[in-house]
Amino acid sequence: MSDVAFSEAEITRRQFLKGTGCAALSGSAFLMGFNRFFLATAMADPGDPNDYKALVCIFLFGGNDANNMIIPMEEYSQYQAVRGGAQFAIREDQLLPIMPPSDGRRYGLHPNLAKLHRLWDQQNLAAVVNMGTLIEPINRAQYLAGAPRPRQLFSHADQQTQYQTSISAGSARSGWGGRIADRLGDPAAFPMVTSLAGVNIFSAGERISPLVISPAPTRLNDALRLTSADPGIESLLALDARAGTPALVSVASGLATQALQHSRGLATDPTLATVFPNTSLGNQLKQVAKLVYLRGTLGMRRQVFFTSIGSFDTHTNQLASQGALFTQLSDAMAAFYAATEELGVAQRVTTFSVSDFARTFKPGGGQTGTDHAWGSHQLVMGGDVRGGDFAGTFPTLALEGPDDTDTGTGARGRWIPTSSVDQYGATLSRWFGVSDDDLALVFPTIGRFATPDLSFLGRPAPTSVEAAEAPVVEPEAVLTGP
Repeated sequence: MSDVAFSEAEITRRQFLKGTGCAALSGSAFLMGFNRFFLATAMADPGDPNDYKALVCIFLFGGNDANNMIIPMEEYSQYQAVRGGAQFAIREDQLLPIMPPSDGRRYGLHPNLAKLHRLWDQQNLAAVVNMGTLIEPINRAQYLAGAPRPRQLFSHADQQTQYQTSISAGSARSGWGGRIADRLGDPAAFPMVTSLAGVNIFSAGERISPLVISPAPTRLNDALRLTSADPGIESLLALDARAGTPALVSVASGLATQALQHSRGLATDPTLATVFPNTSLGNQLKQVAKLVYLRGTLGMRRQVFFTSIGSFDTHTNQLASQGALFTQLSDAMAAFYAATEELGVAQRVTTFSVSDFARTFKPGGGQTGTDHAWGSHQLVMGGDVRGGDFAGTFPTLALEGPDDTDTGTGARGRWIPTSSVDQYGATLSRWFGVSDDDLALVFPTIGRFATPDLSFLGRPAPTSVEAAEAPVVEPEAVLTGP
């Protein structure tokens, strides 16, 4: 028999747990970190309702073929010459025309991005062109001479990790979404970072852990496993609050009780008028919109979200597969933007895409099709985006040209990025509120690049004339429903 003595309160608590077998504690919620959710929510501070911002990452897993997402129309014959013979080309008359002022040339968006094209015209969507993982700036001559380049450059898993961590020369224990939360978040508050796409390194910080929840149609309170208190939880907290309970247990019990009271704000699933498509990404972004809706209830002034859509590893099934994925992407992003307008936070929420890499400009034979490449184009959406324009420098679409890593007859067009993930993330982070002093803690190699800001966020307020001439939002962009 053990000679360790327990207080009456401790014995009673142990008897309670043994007798219930934790069955009353909302199933696995207690075992999966129920206390952490309680302690986190207890410290939530409503803060200034006008000081709110959110970042929403959409990861396009598999390596999106950016060469078919944005196509230079003035050089369409070159594009057709490389891609047309292998039936990988988008017809010129199908392209959705855009003319970014900073570039001055005509381009076309993929025809299945129609709803995003409307947001482009409304200046709520921009493209960051030819960006990718980099250790330091590099050009073709330096690349061919063996200058440092990201580890396992054309590997799906490695490039996915590097995009999420911004670390391309070694391993990392955290992602830049999590490190943003380390700088701006409070470990005792409701988690700043939420993943709707499972566990990922982007969301992991050094001192702050993310929340991982299910997408819609799962009710938000069920996804969080923070339903209204059941009798078992109430009884456990009452035991912990008894006189004679050790101080640490008593304090934790008090915090948990506050958290439980606060969590009742999640008991009702928010209802939005905006109709989301019933797709994987649509359901993830719908859940994000609900959490944005609850920002005041949760005491959140900053939120970071991770969502994803897969199957961009298209190879030979390029046209049909990518077209379907772009329809899902366009519809879901447009619905989410409409939801931010409904919630009155369109200028405070920025949504951005990332992907493993682009795909080769020249398709290969056999089963290779469009293969693994490097520099890619990404989309940024929001009311504070300097929309209708490019950030960065569009690559020269020439095999063995100034932006191609390849040489000789086997050259396939793998564009060397002219902007880095670090600069992309740093631009988003500065807008979000990360100070310049803290920027290197989030992006350790940002000092190797000439500027940390690609200037695609923080557009000037419109003049009275511009406001009067602002485009009317088309009905399809603001959908309503039950």
